Amino acid sequence: MSLKLIYGKSGSGKSEYCFKEIAKDINKEKIYLIVPNQMALMAEKKLMEITNNVSLINTEVITFNRMAFRVRNEIGGAKKTNLSKSGKAMLLYDILCKQKDSLNFLGKSSENVDIIGNSITEFKKHRIDINKLREECNNTQDVYLKLKLNDMITMYEEFESSIQNRFLDENDVLDILNNQIVESNQFKDAIIYIDEFVGFTTQEYQIIAKLLQIAKQVNITICTDNLMQNEELDKDIFYASKNTGIKLINIAKEYGIEIEEDVKLKNLYRFKNEELKHLEENFYKIPYKKYEEEPKNIKMFLANNQYSEIEHIATQIVKLVRNEEYRYKDISVITKNLSIYSSLIKVIFSNYNIPVFIDEKRELSENIIVKFLISVLEICNKNWSYESVFNYLKTGFVNIEREEIFKLENYCIRWGIKGNKWYKEDWNYVGKDEYTKEEVDRLNELRRMIVKPIRNLQEKAKKDNTFFNLTKILYEFLQEMKLEETIKLKINKLEEKGFIELANEYETSFKVLIELFDEIVLVFGEEKTNFDKYISTLKIGLKNTGLGKIPATQDEVIVGDVSRSRSHKVKAVFIIGINDGEFPSVYKDEGFFNDKDREYLKEQGFELANGSLENLYEENFNIYKAFTVAEEKLFLSYASSDNEGRTLRPSILITKMKKIYSNLQETSDIIIQEKEIITKNNTFDNLIEKLNDYQEGKDVEDIWFDVLNYYENDALWKSRLLKSLEGITYTNIPEQIKPEFVKKLYGETLHTTISRLERYRSCPFSFYLEYGLKLKEKKSLKLDPIDTGSFMHEVIDTFFENVSNKKISIKEIENADIEKIVKQIVEEKLNLTSNYIFKSIPKFIILTNRLCRLVTLSIIYIVQGLKNTDFEVVGNEIEFKNGKEYRPIEIVTKDGKKVEITGKIDRIDLAKDETGKYIRIIDYKSSAKDINLNEVLAGLQLQLITYLDAVCQDKDLIPAGILYFGLVEPKIDKGKRAKDITEEEIEQKLREHFRMNGLVLAEMNIINMMDNKLKDGEKSDVIPVKIKKDGTMDKTSKVVSRKEFEILQKYVKNTLAQISKEILDGNIDIKPYYNVKTKRKPCEYCKYNSICNFKKGFYGNDYNYIDNMEKAYILECMKGDINESK
Repeated sequence: MSLKLIYGKSGSGKSEYCFKEIAKDINKEKIYLIVPNQMALMAEKKLMEITNNVSLINTEVITFNRMAFRVRNEIGGAKKTNLSKSGKAMLLYDILCKQKDSLNFLGKSSENVDIIGNSITEFKKHRIDINKLREECNNTQDVYLKLKLNDMITMYEEFESSIQNRFLDENDVLDILNNQIVESNQFKDAIIYIDEFVGFTTQEYQIIAKLLQIAKQVNITICTDNLMQNEELDKDIFYASKNTGIKLINIAKEYGIEIEEDVKLKNLYRFKNEELKHLEENFYKIPYKKYEEEPKNIKMFLANNQYSEIEHIATQIVKLVRNEEYRYKDISVITKNLSIYSSLIKVIFSNYNIPVFIDEKRELSENIIVKFLISVLEICNKNWSYESVFNYLKTGFVNIEREEIFKLENYCIRWGIKGNKWYKEDWNYVGKDEYTKEEVDRLNELRRMIVKPIRNLQEKAKKDNTFFNLTKILYEFLQEMKLEETIKLKINKLEEKGFIELANEYETSFKVLIELFDEIVLVFGEEKTNFDKYISTLKIGLKNTGLGKIPATQDEVIVGDVSRSRSHKVKAVFIIGINDGEFPSVYKDEGFFNDKDREYLKEQGFELANGSLENLYEENFNIYKAFTVAEEKLFLSYASSDNEGRTLRPSILITKMKKIYSNLQETSDIIIQEKEIITKNNTFDNLIEKLNDYQEGKDVEDIWFDVLNYYENDALWKSRLLKSLEGITYTNIPEQIKPEFVKKLYGETLHTTISRLERYRSCPFSFYLEYGLKLKEKKSLKLDPIDTGSFMHEVIDTFFENVSNKKISIKEIENADIEKIVKQIVEEKLNLTSNYIFKSIPKFIILTNRLCRLVTLSIIYIVQGLKNTDFEVVGNEIEFKNGKEYRPIEIVTKDGKKVEITGKIDRIDLAKDETGKYIRIIDYKSSAKDINLNEVLAGLQLQLITYLDAVCQDKDLIPAGILYFGLVEPKIDKGKRAKDITEEEIEQKLREHFRMNGLVLAEMNIINMMDNKLKDGEKSDVIPVKIKKDGTMDKTSKVVSRKEFEILQKYVKNTLAQISKEILDGNIDIKPYYNVKTKRKPCEYCKYNSICNFKKGFYGNDYNYIDNMEKAYILECMKGDINESK
């Protein structure tokens, strides 16, 4: 029985020494090599190598946990089930929920489950006596520490009580080993080697103490330069290691164990050149010694960002393998920020054809199979919410085609389907010609397919809501959905396509999920639950069930974290992301027990895990090991910004390396980005960048034209090259549509409306997308202005129709009668299936009530206006359409192409006197609108003038006005306090609000016919006219003469022909208007801006500017246009 310490610095060959010693005694002595879990596989491989693969009878690589399993099987004991990490987390969450009212600091979040689990592990690994800790909790004067200790002791005791006589905590395994190992024969008289440990826990020290008493010899390696403690701790990188050595010596002395002479390994066998040896000797040495020559085997790279950093590394790896005959397994990448770099490495290394193994555990909660299960539970818990249902359908495990899922989703979004609408009854929402009966029937068929198995699950859960039963019916549901068979099919397809890692993940994740089901049943059994609690518990379990991986092949680049690096016998090491805050880390979170708490408890005899200072020592030691693991080459890199453009600073280690190696040449891609020919994939990407530079007039090396020639002559790459070249010359300026395609889009005759032609002038490309290609936005359940506007138009039209049918005089009808008639109309309209949206959800019902009040008020003021006028309503909703009141408006363009314009006038009023018959056109608008002659000139306001002209020509009438009546909810600006405003003032403000806007014929007889009550010196409440005291019209009146009306009519007719010709010529320019005065532009509300990518100044993009000109100048411009077209 003896202890031998084997120590030396990094690269001195401690592990190699152990393996050589083991080789001498192979099959002669009973030998065990104890290593950390992550090093076991590598150690087993090494053991087979040194023994030339001979049969090993009494020699074995083992871990402390595997030792515990062996001894327990040999000695026996209480039959308890091992509680996995996920089982422990779920049990702690359950306890936390039950104890939440008695705790002070801890809430029931998943983060607190981790905190509690870590603290319980810490208590057990460091052999904390919980009873004594309770006493200390009662005695301490630190109020916050008292509360924290009370919380953690409560959770500890409840946890221990829950597992007593049932489960074995993973942290209790080493306690059992400690108690039983002396009785075991397995390790008696054995030679023990303990290698690759940075330090030991209290539990592990106790086991080592027992091994010292029963084993023939215990050999332990320590990474240090000597075994004497340095008083200046912050200057000694080996502080923790020396502390470990001293503890081991003291244990041996305590038990009277022979301490053999230490083995000090002085030579640094690992390093194949002086540069790396110098680094090991000076990295943390104070003062350090400079390396005067330029290092050839240490490289430093400053990257523009993290993406270019990984691209540079990939390039260097390919060069090492191709030019220097390295194997991929000879190369390791080490980082402190694996979470950020992992995804970049996967993508970029794949592009460079570099096989890679990333030593990380993926959370199972991100797995698609788990998402399928969670979404089923969310459907049950959240009553068929939109998100949960379509998360479920889009996992790919439901036997419905993707296209049909999208149709189903569009329908559900359109009609706001969620909750019991999924299972209460068949859907029958068709809208206004949006869906056919056959389409809705198919959607209902899909609905029933989806609903049946999940509703069955819900019904079964109601009968027995225990964890056991819910887990059972979930498993039955997975069987019913044939999940396992579907997964097998997916695995086969993935393997055929070469996605071996993803296929393995599918296979493993399903097995782990079933194991988690078993764990839930084991821990909770017949305990009552509900879907919400079950989901929370399951998610906690999933979070603590990672998908660990092993290398898929032997020849792979290993990527790992500094603290978990498996690197051993590595020729080249890349240390990446050496930025401030990462190398070393900034420790801000001290944990549940902070440094002050830990120091106090240590003074009272309760030694917990390291505080932040000790963690810093440990991290510096890990960084030292990372910087000294390479045998031949070391590559260091850091980025100047992250992938979102935020500035990153270099680590202090970069500064230190530049000081030690004063002639170290740092390369960078910030100013000059070298494009190299490495692999086909990356060279192709670089070629495209070079060709883009050439397109912009920059100089490009001749070799890239040879590379271009290579890809042009490669059949596999030619099509991709041509597509990429199109991208280089890309502009968003569309080509003119060819005549044959124009004909296919619009037919022999262009059938259109005035609003569509106005839309064309607003932006030709937007018109083309909507009315040429007929692209549509996904409709959702919302009340758009078009819905509310159409509804109010229908109510107004029906009102006048009812009044006319019942022979009720508009001049005599009372407000109460109006309200009664409108109420009846609204109720009838709301009961129509086409108006389902107005009462689909409570929010819309409230909006609809407001809408009904508005339309009632609007009709009252429409009628009030008609009571005071000589004009009479002669038509509502008058259509220009074949078979209707008026034929379509026909236009023939200059080149003989035909255009048919259909449309609808909201209202036509007529009046006559001795001078003739007069007509006015009135349009109801659900937003405030007025006639803007600048926009008429630009072709954006053509509708009312066109309709006026068409009716005048057909009936030989004189234009009297074109007016907008705003169906807009009034907002009375009271000015005074509410109690001071009078009814008369409110009434006057309402009349002003509902005053019509537009243009009126500038003749007093017409003005008087339109408003009988208008007096000199007053402004009309009905039309946009003000009369001065002398009986003439005020300049603020919006009026035009007969001649000006004639100009407007002719100009608009010409404009319609011009727009129609442009459409039929195939012009689809991206040319949105810009109103100089209002700063308005259609791009602000255009649904197609993501398609056109219009941006002023790019690709020659510019606006069609609308200037703010005076009326006289506008009319002159119109006359000039009319004369030109003759």
